[in-house]
Amino acid sequence: MIRQNMSKLLKSSRNKIIVTIMGALGLILLGTLIIIYFTTYSAVYRNSQNILKVFTSDYIKGNGPKGIPEDNGKVPEMRMIENSSVMYLVGFSQDGEVIDIMNDVKPVMSDEDFTALAKSLIDAKKTSGVIGRLIYCVTETEGNTYVVMMDNSLITSSMKALILNTIIFGFIALVILFFVSLKVADKIMQPIDEMYQKQKLFISDAGHELKTPISTVSANAELLEREIGKNRWLDNIIFENKRMKELVKELLDLSRTENVSIVREDVDLSKLVTGGMLPFDSVAFEKGLLIESDIAMDIHVMGDAGELGKLISTLIDNAISHAEISEAKEKNVVISLSQNEKNAVFKVSNPGKEIPKEDRERIFERFYRTDSSRNLNGHYGLGLAIAKAIVMNHNGSIEVECRDGITAFVVRIPIAR
Repeated sequence: MIRQNMSKLLKSSRNKIIVTIMGALGLILLGTLIIIYFTTYSAVYRNSQNILKVFTSDYIKGNGPKGIPEDNGKVPEMRMIENSSVMYLVGFSQDGEVIDIMNDVKPVMSDEDFTALAKSLIDAKKTSGVIGRLIYCVTETEGNTYVVMMDNSLITSSMKALILNTIIFGFIALVILFFVSLKVADKIMQPIDEMYQKQKLFISDAGHELKTPISTVSANAELLEREIGKNRWLDNIIFENKRMKELVKELLDLSRTENVSIVREDVDLSKLVTGGMLPFDSVAFEKGLLIESDIAMDIHVMGDAGELGKLISTLIDNAISHAEISEAKEKNVVISLSQNEKNAVFKVSNPGKEIPKEDRERIFERFYRTDSSRNLNGHYGLGLAIAKAIVMNHNGSIEVECRDGITAFVVRIPIAR
């Protein structure tokens, strides 16, 4: 189960890398599309305005329009090109009277409507812009005002074609880059996976290799103690050797829990919890604590009794070791076992300082301790990592809750059906 969860974690990380790459590329494509659209549109718009200004200047000088021949059955695309070249003009005197109108080549509206439109543009005090399918320019000269317009259909059509082509080729590029990102993500995750496998192998190998020298030091220290008697330097060697032995034992327990598939059988969790509490009564009493229990009977789960027993003892030992009763109102370590529709809920709580929120997830990592628990207390930062590994092997979950000076570890394991 641990291997499956690690596989899921690596897959999740791989997917995040892919999403990040594709998100960045998508934003780049969108930004490029927006820049292309506005720069192209601005260039076309400025060019059209220049055409309108040149036309107005030529018209005022008397050169006049050349016009467009009548429709002679040309294909629609050609008619569109011709329409885009058609110019429309309305001239007004200083008194607002119409002095000239040009709307007879390819009329888009009646002269009256065209004149009304031109007046509204003058009243709006805009010198240029786009209205509907027409791009316009308003010019004042020698007391007269000229509103010149040109059909904008071809420009609009060209911009739509540009955007459509950009989207199509951009989508094709994204599809290609998606498959490239899959390869990139695999390359990125490969060393991480290899490092994790090597880390597991190192812990297992180092644990087994250390057992022999630890046993040798222990045996030699005992023999030396018989010969020379009590000695504080020798006592230090024996004490530290015992600590090393416990650390190696926990390392091997963690390695075995993470790498060995459990044998599942029906386990009476109620009896297991009740029996697991008994050895800790005297330990709690010595620290000025009492163990209070609320165990529901006949709760069964499918799992490994030995692993679950270690989970129970680890959490109870952790609660007693880190309990602080100097300022706490509650001086009991409370152990409860209940059942909901799907899970057996095992909870161990103790009085003590609240664990910071940023530490509540990390306390299940190997060798991690919060600032408030730097004293060893006989622990090496592996107990909760082992507890989490056991819970994950049983398809369960573990979390820590802190409220009103009480810290509680809550384990949920699916009940046997």
